[in-house]
Amino acid sequence: MDTSVFKTAKVFLRLNNNLKAVKHPSIPPLECFVGFERQKELLKKNTLALLERKPFNDVLLWGKRGTGKSSLVRSMLNLSSKLKLLQVDREEVDFLFEFLDNAHDMEEFSFIILLEDLTFDRFEERSIRLLKTLLDGSVVERPKNVVFYATSNVRNLTFKPTKENSNRELEEELFSFVDRFGLRLGFTDFSKEDYLKAVRLHLERLGLKFDRKVERSALEFAAERGFSGRVANQFVRFWLSTADR
Repeated sequence: MDTSVFKTAKVFLRLNNNLKAVKHPSIPPLECFVGFERQKELLKKNTLALLERKPFNDVLLWGKRGTGKSSLVRSMLNLSSKLKLLQVDREEVDFLFEFLDNAHDMEEFSFIILLEDLTFDRFEERSIRLLKTLLDGSVVERPKNVVFYATSNVRNLTFKPTKENSNRELEEELFSFVDRFGLRLGFTDFSKEDYLKAVRLHLERLGLKFDRKVERSALEFAAERGFSGRVANQFVRFWLSTADR
């Protein structure tokens, strides 16, 4: 592997057997997250421990869609210019053995490996076991500058039997895999107050006022969508694109 590529950007994708540097990554500011202050603080402390080469945990962020799990992970990149993020498709797990072996020679950087939207309805048992090995040790020594952050919409990544996979052994593999994450952060309830606070924050960052008219429109917008950080962001874009407001 040519490790010099990691000097060219902060965010990378591994897809279709290719490693791609992201020239214009989406890195939200830490202060734009509301409603999950405890989760944000714990993830921040864990990431700082990685940067400082102190003991840290791999982290599973689980909860409802649209609550900002992946965005929060990307926001950690604001903590240091030496922090990199590598998002790996679940079909590319084999590549991580090579990457971890080479990460030892890139001590000037720290890496977050993002495993996004983990679901296991069609997940191969082989891939589960490979990920377990990567998280908990293998013939490749785990470097001290790499952490795994995974997101899922299900707390325990519960196995859903299919005609192809219905065995108890695979279900046990999943529970064993979840146990590898020393820190598990839940993103569940996002209240109306959190939603309106997020709308206010987005508008204020754009130099716009949050008033009763905006509040009424925001609540109408969320009536069929529910309250979440994603819906708050969608509303602000809708509000900005509405000619008569």
